[in-house]
Amino acid sequence: MLDRRLEPHDANQLELKLAYLLRPGQRQSYRVETFMFIPRSLGLDGYTYGAERFYEDTSVFVRLKTPRVPIGILARAGQSDEWFGPIRDALKTPVPLRPRQATRLASRLKLLGCIYRSSLRDVLIRVGDQFAQLPPIDTGLAGVRERELAGSIVELVAEVRRALDRLRELGHGAERDDVPAQVRETWFAVDEYTALVAEDVSTALVELVDERVGAWSDDASPLTSVRDVVAEMAVGHYHYRRARAYPSYVLEDDENEAFPYRRRILKRIVSSALYLDIRHEEAGRITRDLIGMVAAAAAMLFAVLVGIWAQLAYGVFSMPFIVAAVISYMIKDRIKEWGKRYLGRRFARWVPDHVIQILDAEGRRVIGRCAEACRVVDPHRLDPEIQRLRHIDHPSTVAEDGRPEVVVHYSKEITLESEALGEHLDGLEGLNDIIRFNVSRLRERMDAPYETYRLVHPETWELVSVPCARVYHVNFVLRLTSGRGRDRQVETERVRLIVDQRGIKRVELVDATSQATAPVLAPEPLREPLLAPSDAAVDPSTRPAPAPELQDRSAGAK
Repeated sequence: MLDRRLEPHDANQLELKLAYLLRPGQRQSYRVETFMFIPRSLGLDGYTYGAERFYEDTSVFVRLKTPRVPIGILARAGQSDEWFGPIRDALKTPVPLRPRQATRLASRLKLLGCIYRSSLRDVLIRVGDQFAQLPPIDTGLAGVRERELAGSIVELVAEVRRALDRLRELGHGAERDDVPAQVRETWFAVDEYTALVAEDVSTALVELVDERVGAWSDDASPLTSVRDVVAEMAVGHYHYRRARAYPSYVLEDDENEAFPYRRRILKRIVSSALYLDIRHEEAGRITRDLIGMVAAAAAMLFAVLVGIWAQLAYGVFSMPFIVAAVISYMIKDRIKEWGKRYLGRRFARWVPDHVIQILDAEGRRVIGRCAEACRVVDPHRLDPEIQRLRHIDHPSTVAEDGRPEVVVHYSKEITLESEALGEHLDGLEGLNDIIRFNVSRLRERMDAPYETYRLVHPETWELVSVPCARVYHVNFVLRLTSGRGRDRQVETERVRLIVDQRGIKRVELVDATSQATAPVLAPEPLREPLLAPSDAAVDPSTRPAPAPELQDRSAGAK
């Protein structure tokens, strides 16, 4: 496993992103299990929240991972021929490209655009970390470190320009009239999108510089001189798109409603080189048919035995025989249904809800298979390690009593075929598995985001009202298994989702080795006054709302 992240995607969706290293020539498999501990007060259980509703609230994406190439590699000839060479050779060929070759070339252009997007964002992350490590401006090292950072930024700006010049020089060959329209239009999208990303990164760098320079009392910061260099790059990309007649620019005193839409379209076009086609198919059909056949056979056996007994005891044309036949038919019908339900529950754990085929972007070749299953399980029957992680920060014996929860267990097992991977990767080395959980259904039964707590002020003895944030905790325990046999690796992790009626507030990682130092029900001591003593002289009718830090300090989790 290369990386894993569980973070909010928006106010309603929590995104789990897993990155795996792919090895062509080897059959690979991995299993993702998510245990969601949902408070019972939200009204979810095995009857109201079945597998169908869970899949309605969950989105799954499987995509190839963008190769990580430093911007310095893209700026120099010879070091990035792995990505530039095939495109350059295909554009120089005197023979007209066949449709499949044109599709292949367009995919390579899109992949190169994805690489540039990732490299440009890495530039911003790198510089942002350097800004975070700068010493305070009142120390003697501040000026020295800022001069070093200014020189580094100037070098990075030069590398970004060289890298983009190389990309545009390569793309000019795709603008010829004899090049297929698919390739030509793909290049225009890649060119426009990379210019947009470069402008975003440059603008973010200007913001970092301005924030740091603004902390100085005058223009003594060595970073002052580098601001114009970065701003010039940002403005240059804006004018570049205008000169190329690309519609991705904004205007003052305008709603600019077309700009966000254009931006999303370009991102999807360029990123489509990483998409894999996913097709659902019915799972467990043979197993369900066999269960039905066994239940029907048992029911029929009962009916036949009763019929033989009634015939021997009463005769064929007697009234008792007719009554026995009717009753046996009624019981036979119920035996069939009971058998299907009983055997279905026993075999449900071995049968997935869905089977997903993973195909390449063209939908021609199957490169993997995914099996999904979702169950509402009894918290007392969970694996002891899962239970330990859930209550590791509340190890008291009554911790579970104070947090009645419903546990939803979602598992997904993916198998990737080695031969198909080797043909499709072609320079790609990783795969991203993205799962998005939508929590909007949980918010339907949540209380208002704030409640009022009245108390006598411990300092002034006045009656005061304090707003308290009402939040809910949804805990996730992840168990990730990769490989088989001796190569099998298992990793576990717990994450706490803080959510209220308005949506997701934050996500917290819970340390798997931490231990609580105080009983879970023990009250915290009052370390400081809730309100400033000076509030005693303020008329309660005109008293302002408590400060945000008071709200945070007195917030309670439901």
